[in-house]
Amino acid sequence: MEVETENPKTDIILSMARTPSEDYMQQIVSQIKTHEFRKRLYPSTVQRIWFYETSPISAITYICGTLPAHNRITDGTLDDEIGIGNKEYNENDGKDKDWLGYDYAYKITSCYKLPKPITLKEMKEKYGIKGAPRGMVYVTYRMMDDIKLDDQKCVWKTN
Repeated sequence: MEVETENPKTDIILSMARTPSEDYMQQIVSQIKTHEFRKRLYPSTVQRIWFYETSPISAITYICGTLPAHNRITDGTLDDEIGIGNKEYNENDGKDKDWLGYDYAYKITSCYKLPKPITLKEMKEKYGIKGAPRGMVYVTYRMMDDIKLDDQKCVWKTN
């Protein structure tokens, strides 16, 4: 299978871990987590994050709309402290090791559930993705052709 050399720069895959005490993906789905906090600045062209839930799910399960990154260093604090992690992000002064380096907040603007998750096996065999996403991976044109946003179940969307 020929792997695509170019990818659209609007959609990325990010891994979403689940801890024994917290299900971060479900926090976004239920809108109690309003931002995704990351250590990396992603291109401003990114409009959607395809979340790959790690083991035991090991599949892309949701596609979420996002705004360009809010940078704590240049943009200051978030206007909203209501979502999980927003207050901690605003108050981080470098002393809290759990928040060290998490300078970028991506506001989630919509959440779509894939009726048929994209398994790791399918990602590898059908779309040429080499392994489970650990960092940012661009969504391929073929994936975007096969999985149309309009065909997914809209869980919620802001205006």
